Amino acid sequence: MKVKEIMSSPLRTVSSNKSVQFAAELMEELRIGSLAVMDHSEITGIITSRDARKAHPNRIVADAMTPEPITVSTDSYGWDALQVMERHGIERLLIRESEQVVGIITRDAIRVRLSELLDPLTGMFRSGYIQSIGEEMLDNRQPFHLLFVDMNNFGKINKVYGHPVGDDVIRGFAERIRALSTSQDFFCRYAGDEFVIVTLQAEEDVQSLVRRLSEPFIVSGVPVTSAVGVVGPSEPAFFSLSFREIVSKASLQSSTIKKMELLRRN
Repeated sequence: MKVKEIMSSPLRTVSSNKSVQFAAELMEELRIGSLAVMDHSEITGIITSRDARKAHPNRIVADAMTPEPITVSTDSYGWDALQVMERHGIERLLIRESEQVVGIITRDAIRVRLSELLDPLTGMFRSGYIQSIGEEMLDNRQPFHLLFVDMNNFGKINKVYGHPVGDDVIRGFAERIRALSTSQDFFCRYAGDEFVIVTLQAEEDVQSLVRRLSEPFIVSGVPVTSAVGVVGPSEPAFFSLSFREIVSKASLQSSTIKKMELLRRN
């Protein structure tokens, strides 16, 4: 989900020499919470309804606005834009296309849209998130590894311990993935007891991550293991594959690992 899909456009503007009262009345008329400040065809600031309330109505916009507002491009992801706002403690971002500001987005608007992509059980993003990340990397020919992580015997866990404990196990496994991941990793709950990680880590670090994810651990007194399939840039014609095909290959690998483990035990 990119910000161009949820930004407000066209951009509403006011000049810096207008009164704060004029800006406040314009925002009320348009039923919006902010205006970009434009002088001589250039964006010089942003004024919000909160700024207007805090300033004397007879002051000019230049006195109340935030100068040099932060911007992001139309192709930025919503989750990245939200991090920018949280890092700077702001509620709005101006959206630019090339050098031109074309819209605005609010923190609340992003949160509402992102909530549609969140898995309520784990708090992780759903599969649409990782698909967007992976497709973007393929388009940019950015090498990455995809890990398909499939928990073992989850159906049996539900039958033996009950579904509430099964939910605890899913949440615990999600927390394990978070704990083992770095800033170079993107992950989601793909479906059921399956998770997908897209990582930019080096090959040796990827293998270390696979080993750690495969190690048994205990959640709510239940022993948990997983099978991890991996597809990376060494795969023949990697950049000719669709993201769906890469996920399928990694998924089949995890299924093969499960079968081999079952044969080993028998």
